[in-house]
This record gives sequence, C-alpha cells and structure tokens, in this order.
Amino acid sequence: MTEPTGLLQQLVQRHRVCGAAVAVIRQRQLHSIETASGCEPALAVQPDRAFQAASLSKPVFAYAVLKLVAQGQLALDAPVLQYLPHGYRHAFDPLKPGVESTTDEVTDPRLRAVTVRMLLQHTAGLPNWASGPLCFEGMPGDRWAYSGEGYVLLQRAVEAVTGRALDEVMHEQVFAPLHMANSSYRWTPQVAERLLPGTKANGAMRVTVALLQPVSAFTLYTTAPDYGRFLAALLRDQALLAQISGSTVEADGRLNLRWGLGWGIEPSGDDVHLWQWGNNPGYRAFAIASVRSGDGLVMLTNSDGGLKLAEPLVRAVLPGEHRVFRSPLLAGGVLDALCELAGLCL
Repeated sequence: MTEPTGLLQQLVQRHRVCGAAVAVIRQRQLHSIETASGCEPALAVQPDRAFQAASLSKPVFAYAVLKLVAQGQLALDAPVLQYLPHGYRHAFDPLKPGVESTTDEVTDPRLRAVTVRMLLQHTAGLPNWASGPLCFEGMPGDRWAYSGEGYVLLQRAVEAVTGRALDEVMHEQVFAPLHMANSSYRWTPQVAERLLPGTKANGAMRVTVALLQPVSAFTLYTTAPDYGRFLAALLRDQALLAQISGSTVEADGRLNLRWGLGWGIEPSGDDVHLWQWGNNPGYRAFAIASVRSGDGLVMLTNSDGGLKLAEPLVRAVLPGEHRVFRSPLLAGGVLDALCELAGLCL
C-alpha cells in the first residue's frame, strides 16, 4: 500500500479542481490529512476548511439512526409510520431547504409497509427526489432504488421520536461524541468562515447556496479531519460494521454491488468495502473503507469535476480493482460531458 502524498496535487492540477482535502484511515485510526489546490491563483486549502459533503451526509445520518436503534428509540423493522402517528407531510421541493414550498399529505397505502430498514437500504419504493407530490415508484421491499426522499422521511421519524431538530440530534449522537467540531447539517456563520466556495469543472466559481435547513440526505457541511474521525470510529465498532454489512440487498447484479444500512457494499473476496459518493452543485465527494483491514479514505472537493480524483486516490490507499468505479451512479451526465468536451460548463 502507498500513500496519496504528492498524487493529490498532481490530480487537482490535471483536472483543474480548485480545492480538495483527503483523509486517510489506517488500521481504524485517522492517519493523515492532505490538501491541495489546482486553481490559479491557488486557493488556501487548510485542513479545517469546510465543504458540502452532499450525499456523504447519508452514512453519518444512518450512523445516528443505528445509535437510536441500539438505544431502543427506533426499531429497524418497525413501520416508519409507527413514529409518525399524524402521518407524513412531504415538501414538494426538498432540494431547496429553507424555501417555502407546497406540501402534500402522503396517503398512498404503501407507506404503511415502509420500515426503517427499507429506508436505510433504499428499498422503500420511493423516487430519489420528487418536485411535486410524493408518489411511489414500486412496492416497498421489492427492489433497490436510490432515494433521497426516503432519507427525508426517516429524518422526520427521527425528529418525531427525539423531539428535536436533525442538527441537534446529530450533534448529540455523532458530532459531540466523535469530536467533529467543524461539522453541521445546516449553514451557520461559523460554517461560512471555513467554507470553500463551489466551482464548475473548469474552475469558474459557482453561486453557492446556503443550506439553511438540515436535510439528512445532503446538507452536511464538514471537513476532512472530521469525516475521517467519523469513518475511523465506525471502523472500530465491530458490532455496527457487522450490522451494516450483514443486512444487504442487491443494488447492481452486473457489478456485484449491494447496499447495506446506510452504505454501498462492494464484496471483494474475503473483504467488504463500504462506499458512498456525493454530488452537490459545485461539490463532489467520495468515501470508501475496508472492513477487514480498517483502512479507508475520505475525499472532499469543491469542484464539479472532483470525482475524477477518486479512483486513482483510492487505488493508492486500497490497491486492486474497485467495481464501484464502473457504476453508472458515478458516471457524469450530459452537463459533465458538455463541460469536458466542449468547454461549456453550466
């Protein structure tokens, strides 16, 4: 195994990634932090600079959910409506937290069959996001389909059970115990002081939207040391690792990728790798870890092109083939292709 020392600077310059921070975990301990900037002039990327972690928010929230399960406040196979006795009111545009939006009362009878486990595993039959009324796309428990909406539903159950807003729950269950002092699920003036602005894949600045309301699926602001501490703590918790990787569903049969309780699962011989990617406008992120060795990596970037760094960095820390990088989930869309091939970065 090698270290990504020096490699990160080469990669950010090659792909014009303005800011990147990488935390390396070795043998279940936070081992090192490296930062780099590929902009001209270079950004000052110190270890305590914050990024939007995007969907890397989900595993941290899932960790809190499993802590609440261990405390007896939630049950994995309980219907989520057990914790929402007044039903579920869905916001039409959860991708714009803090913006007043129309809501709808979800009355589909399939909602009664949705469990906490299904929401963590993305098998509830819900869409990723709905810009109008929330409609089921399948039967609960039938198949895997990635769903941010499912995590918002589970967030409402957590808030109802604890009687507290998400950011307060996360501070109590995760941030304070793991000494993640620079992490928050909502924008604050303290976050703003550390936040690197998001950029397009060509390095041009994006207008960065302040995420004022906490959303479990994508609003985590964090630093590489904080997320590294979280991942190291998870890797030291053998009971939790067994729970996460022992309850999986097929996510991509062609690539033999599965999904556990809050994490993507990549079986590999006698090992299992946990993984998750993040994609917010102006930010890309990736995390992966070996359950057997306790080694792993967290990568945070403030660039639409940031995922191009992930595979070479992961190979430096966890050598060998990683099928996850062939997944369509990590593929760039039409806008990424326009930016790379035509220089039209929207």
